[in-house]
This record gives sequence, C-alpha cells and structure tokens, in this order.
Amino acid sequence: MSTRTQHLLATVLVCSLSLAIAGCKKNPFGERSTEVVNVAQVPAAVKATIDQQAGGRAISKIEKQTVNGRVRYEVTLGSGSDESTVLIGTDDKEVADEDED
Repeated sequence: MSTRTQHLLATVLVCSLSLAIAGCKKNPFGERSTEVVNVAQVPAAVKATIDQQAGGRAISKIEKQTVNGRVRYEVTLGSGSDESTVLIGTDDKEVADEDED
C-alpha cells in the first residue's frame, strides 16, 4: 500500500471518528423522558382505552413517556404469560402493542 493511500485512509478514519463523536452529543431520536404514573394520573380518554384493552386484567404498570414533546402512555397489563404491553397516545388511540415495537 502506498504512502499516499495510507494518508488518505488515515484522514478518512479521523474525519469519520470526529463526526461520530460530534454526533453523539445529541440523541438522534429526539428528547425523551419517562415517568411511572398511576391510573388516576392519566387523562380520562386514555383511562377508557386502558380499561378496554385490559379486558379485566390487572394494570401492572403505566409509564408516561414524552418523546419530542409528544406524550404517550406505555401500559403493562396482566402478569406472567398473560402479560402484554400497549402504547396509547394522549388522543386515546392505541399507538402500538408489544408485537409492533
């Protein structure tokens, strides 16, 4: 390998690493936050969707997630082999279930 090729490869490597390090300062998926809440803290429309999705199963956990300023609720229903998770937007629409993540 010639000296010129080695210098070119070294330059490309240094530039790539510099861009990777600079890009790591910002989350590529936007700002995120999570908070565990109870059913009394969710909007009425979301609670109605939770009740519908639960189908009599217990609510194990509700996590309020904020992603790029948009709020959604990750709800874990049931336990053991009967456990499932649904994502519900603040408009009370189901965003996804565990099979779609």
